[in-house]
Amino acid sequence: MLRILITNDDGIDAEGIKLLEKTLEGLGELFVIAPAQEQSGSSHSLTIGKPVRITEHDSHHIAIQGTPTDCVLLAHHSIMKKQIDLVASGINMGYNLADDVLYSGTVAAAMEGRLLRYPAVAISANRETGEIAQSSLEFVREICKMVLDCARPEFINVNIPPGESKGVSVTRLGKRVYKDVVNRTRDENGEWHLILSGELSSVSMEGSDTEALEEGYISVTPLHLDLTGFEKIDELREDLSVLPSFRSLNAKSP
Repeated sequence: MLRILITNDDGIDAEGIKLLEKTLEGLGELFVIAPAQEQSGSSHSLTIGKPVRITEHDSHHIAIQGTPTDCVLLAHHSIMKKQIDLVASGINMGYNLADDVLYSGTVAAAMEGRLLRYPAVAISANRETGEIAQSSLEFVREICKMVLDCARPEFINVNIPPGESKGVSVTRLGKRVYKDVVNRTRDENGEWHLILSGELSSVSMEGSDTEALEEGYISVTPLHLDLTGFEKIDELREDLSVLPSFRSLNAKSP
């Protein structure tokens, strides 16, 4: 039987992960291994050199006192013993679009799954689970099954609009801009603290995930792990060629 790891960054008791588990019932043996507390914005952080407490609700529902990445790593190395056919992360309550994928614990969990050579899907939606249409959940189930059946492992980011969608759009990552604001406050002990917050706006980009969602479509974005700027390699080599140290070092190369 296929074995599916379900995780998130909202915590094991979040409504979204319960909804995802229900949605994927019957596709395989489901293991819900997720953070004990909310880890939103944790990105790809992990716990190194410290004990990570594990609480078994039962053999298939396990809370980890750590990050989403911890959950996937512990599932791979210990709990599921490298027997994973799909990593499904979500359903996150709050979209993960454009630049937000760099900060998202939801996407990071799927990314860790892909780094471990598993197919992976990250799913996010509006903050209210009641606004997710049944047709959108059926699509989530279908795309997870498609990824499970695909001979080539995939890494896909899905964002679901509220209510009935107009359809599905395959997109690129868009651009979101945070107008960061730092607020200075004093606590009850008289110590000063800085709190980072910001207004969010999207830059209009044709074919982007933000555009698709704004127009009422489910956004499906293929992601990959290689951050190399391939189109810049020759340009960078040319720029470096004027540096004496670069010419000297290259002269010594075989």
